[in-house]
Amino acid sequence: MSRKGLTLVEAIVVIIVLVVLVALFLPVHRGAPHAARRMQCGNNMKQLVLGLQNYHDIFLQLPYGARSRTTSDNDERSFGSSWIVATLPFCEQRPLFDKVYGIDLADPANDYASDAVRQLALNAKIKYLLCPSSQLPEMQQAGGFSIVLPSYAGIMGATEHSGMDITAIDQYQRIVVGPFGGHAAANGMLPINESLKFEDCKDGTANTIIVGEVSDWYYDNKGTKQNPALSAIDPQSKGRIPGGWLAGTNLDFKVEKDGKPVPADRVFNLITLDQSVGTNNRGGIKDGHPNWGTSGVGRCGLNNPLLSAHPAGAMVGFLDGHVLLLTKQVSPHIVKRLAIRDDGGEIPDF
Repeated sequence: MSRKGLTLVEAIVVIIVLVVLVALFLPVHRGAPHAARRMQCGNNMKQLVLGLQNYHDIFLQLPYGARSRTTSDNDERSFGSSWIVATLPFCEQRPLFDKVYGIDLADPANDYASDAVRQLALNAKIKYLLCPSSQLPEMQQAGGFSIVLPSYAGIMGATEHSGMDITAIDQYQRIVVGPFGGHAAANGMLPINESLKFEDCKDGTANTIIVGEVSDWYYDNKGTKQNPALSAIDPQSKGRIPGGWLAGTNLDFKVEKDGKPVPADRVFNLITLDQSVGTNNRGGIKDGHPNWGTSGVGRCGLNNPLLSAHPAGAMVGFLDGHVLLLTKQVSPHIVKRLAIRDDGGEIPDF
């Protein structure tokens, strides 16, 4: 005679097995979307780095990290293009680049912070400039035009670190005062008004980062969210140029006045690494992190940290083309050494 149904004990065993299976499956299921977003962020970073590499292959040098602009009709410097603009043709954005470059040539007034240039980028949501995990706004109003707000910044270098050999390399002549009491460096691979070659990377292309993520909120000591993206426009800042992702700088990094370097306070889309990965001042004064508007951290602050919505750290792209997640546990010393192209010596595993 065959049995009908399950006994109570058998039913309990089946339920327990199902509960265990659900418990094992749910963490994987919940983590899958985030893993996919982080992978897409890595792909975005890869596209940017490959764009820089392809630029180098064609022109035998990297683009300026940020450049100023002069014309034969106007000897005064105005805003030139960012490194992002230079990579457009190599990231499947050739039509947009042609339009921007064409209007640049058409009129000396059309610099890269002008309405004429921003008009061309109106509402163009360039997806590879946006981390899918970021909670920051994807678009911003720049001079009345809606343009994309990139999640990524070029690495212009780092401030000094312990063990830096300043006798062999004159590091301090390549670090000048930046906004909010911070510093701008020219010891990385995307400096201001300077175009470098791979051979200038003395520490090796696999040991030098060139692009990093700045795609999550920073907090001031009052707990207010602040946007640390390197082209972000603060509507409260009167008289500030709304540069956006198109603009580079209107400064000459090498110009000196009275023997002192000119402060690099008008630079977009670049950072000089000084803080730990993931520094966000979420705990306010208790954290001991720089308050917004101090120590180089602020609106387009040149010392804004590598920061992302990925739980473990921030994505970075290396000059040789590989991309990885730089975790929050990596010491600031190592982070700075990865940003400097020629501080010498081997970088330990991180």
